[in-house]
Amino acid sequence: MERFCPYCMNVLSEEASCPHCGKDPGTYQPASHHFPPGSLLHRRYRLGRVLGEGGFGITYLGWDTELERRVAVKEYFPTAFVKRETSLTLDVTCYTQAGLSYYEKGREQFLKEARTMARLEKIPEIVRVLDFFQAHNTAYIVMEFLEGETLKDMTARQGRMSAGELLGLLRPVMGAMAAMHRAGVIHRDISPDNLMCLPGGKVKLMDFGCAKEINGGVTMTVTLKHGFAPFEQYAGRGQGPWSDLYSLCATIYYCLTGRVPPDAMERDGGQDPLVPPSRLGSDLAPGQERALLRGLACRAEDRWQSMEELYGAMYGVNLDGTSWKEPRKKKETQKEEQPESGGKTEYVEHTGAEEPGEPEPIPSDGRTPGDGTPPAPGKKRLSKGAMGAIAACCALVIIAAAALGGGLLPAQGEDPGRGEGSVTLPAEQTGAVSGGAAQGSGSAGEQESAAGALLPGLLEGTASGSQAMEAQGTEQPPASSQGGETGGDGQAAEGAKTEGGQAGGGTQSAPQQTKPTQQTQPSQQTTPSQQTTPAPSTQQTQPAQQTTPPAQTEPEEPPAPTKAELESQAETAVAESRYTDAVSIYRQMNSLGYISKSKLVMCLEDVADAAEYEWYETDYGNDSSPLIKFAYDLNMELVDMGSTAAIATVARYYDYGHYVEQNSTKACEWWTKLANTGDGPACYFVAQYYAAGNGVPQDTQKAIEWLNKCFEYGASYVSDSAQELLNELQGGG
Repeated sequence: MERFCPYCMNVLSEEASCPHCGKDPGTYQPASHHFPPGSLLHRRYRLGRVLGEGGFGITYLGWDTELERRVAVKEYFPTAFVKRETSLTLDVTCYTQAGLSYYEKGREQFLKEARTMARLEKIPEIVRVLDFFQAHNTAYIVMEFLEGETLKDMTARQGRMSAGELLGLLRPVMGAMAAMHRAGVIHRDISPDNLMCLPGGKVKLMDFGCAKEINGGVTMTVTLKHGFAPFEQYAGRGQGPWSDLYSLCATIYYCLTGRVPPDAMERDGGQDPLVPPSRLGSDLAPGQERALLRGLACRAEDRWQSMEELYGAMYGVNLDGTSWKEPRKKKETQKEEQPESGGKTEYVEHTGAEEPGEPEPIPSDGRTPGDGTPPAPGKKRLSKGAMGAIAACCALVIIAAAALGGGLLPAQGEDPGRGEGSVTLPAEQTGAVSGGAAQGSGSAGEQESAAGALLPGLLEGTASGSQAMEAQGTEQPPASSQGGETGGDGQAAEGAKTEGGQAGGGTQSAPQQTKPTQQTQPSQQTTPSQQTTPAPSTQQTQPAQQTTPPAQTEPEEPPAPTKAELESQAETAVAESRYTDAVSIYRQMNSLGYISKSKLVMCLEDVADAAEYEWYETDYGNDSSPLIKFAYDLNMELVDMGSTAAIATVARYYDYGHYVEQNSTKACEWWTKLANTGDGPACYFVAQYYAAGNGVPQDTQKAIEWLNKCFEYGASYVSDSAQELLNELQGGG
């Protein structure tokens, strides 16, 4: 059999080094779960080195023995669920029976990726699928091999790219993505490491593992690449062509600046931390920068809605070469979520000339970068008059609150300058208000009600503060006191018209100045109790007419949360990736007697799994990630609590080197610990180590002994594989 170099898949001669690539084939050392170099797959594809690996798959360099060409072979291999049996069978086996259904579902979705890519084979800027099939209890996709470097590697090697070079490379890619969207497919994982730049300057889009048909269908879990994933991808809804558009603009931003854009979740609200490329030294033209930043808008409806629009904004022409004019959204209320059917937002033509100056995006609502979360569509800015009314309302509410609580008022004995005809009451009884503003001897509740009544009139411009108080039956000072030099209601409510058409603080007519009933009501001004009784005693007798306030009673112990409430809180914490909070809540449920210790163990196992799966999806390969550290630490706690599932997880971590150093010896020790609890599949895994001499001395007899224990305890879903291995060992020995 011919020998192939695992690095370049060329035939090897007798020389130690490959005459083609110059590398020594003997230096290639695959991991224990990788195919050994030279393995023949599907009786056609010879496998070499690993090109890349993620949480859900491994990609190998291969050689098509029939067509004699290099290919890329992608294997479905979710390390959270499976392990390679041995170099003898190369089959993939699930760790647990519970994970089997998830694994099989994912395998079908993996094959769907192949079918999706096959639909796009006529688009030259998208990597072609050559073959796909199932073997070794998993699935494979054979693709054309692309020799070059990704935009991520190129940017890391040479630094940030010039705008002319980058936009020249990506121009055909935008057209390809527009065609992909017209075919009903969104990629959902556009990033610099999925765009391969070939030696001739052509760029191809790769990795459709997260692709989704716009009209629906089940897809694999979306990989969220922070900085490149749009906000709606985190929400899990409202995705469409505009989502790929955001990711492509984020890729352009990265290549132009050398910086990953701020995460979409960090930009949704408050000050937007996204810095325009021109401020980071990019030579992007002002108009192109505006187009780019609009493509990076947090809200999907604020972006360009199609790749055709982005193309036109970037290059000044449509895809068909005709002249392009910038569309602008109609200022009509739009739906919060875009449909996934690819429906477009209505546009009207905008032909206004661009203004020179600092390059800033100019969305349709007139915002500038840094404004944070944009206002909801359809909302208008308040007029100056309305803003003045709101300010007046705020002032009156503060005054009313001060009158109730005694704060923000002049010291007792000071005369704030009350107007002519105002009613004088003891300062201890009613707070003195500047300029004869609302003063009354009503109860606290009445005063609060009167202050609250000011808000609708001021906001709507239909009634002044005095009219609102009139409607509540609260005493008002004479109108002549509202225009005092020290500033009364007229100044506070400047710009708010009364029903009579007059502005607050203006000259008022005589009929409106004289309201004898308000100035001479004896019940409010000359009541003997008010004139002779000191204010403190009056205030002390008021509570007697009401129920005892809660502040004077002993506070009751708050009731313990119910089981349903805590369950809901824990589920929410997991959904929001607050795993530490979820653990605390489940422990609280156990301490309250809502769940048993065994149930607590199961709940904590689920939390650890959720953290680990998020790591696979978002940060795989980063073994210093807090997600995988949390999962490891929690699993070690669970081991002490007697969790056999946690033992299997720790063994798997040593198998693959997740968070801990890859160590087959320690992995075998952990599998042996689990096997000694009577776990049949674990016995099978230990037998594999001894059969292959992986981490332990090769020992066929011990392997057979462990296989017999596997059958004794119950081989379960590994029975066929265990029997096959036993036959091989006995036949060979």
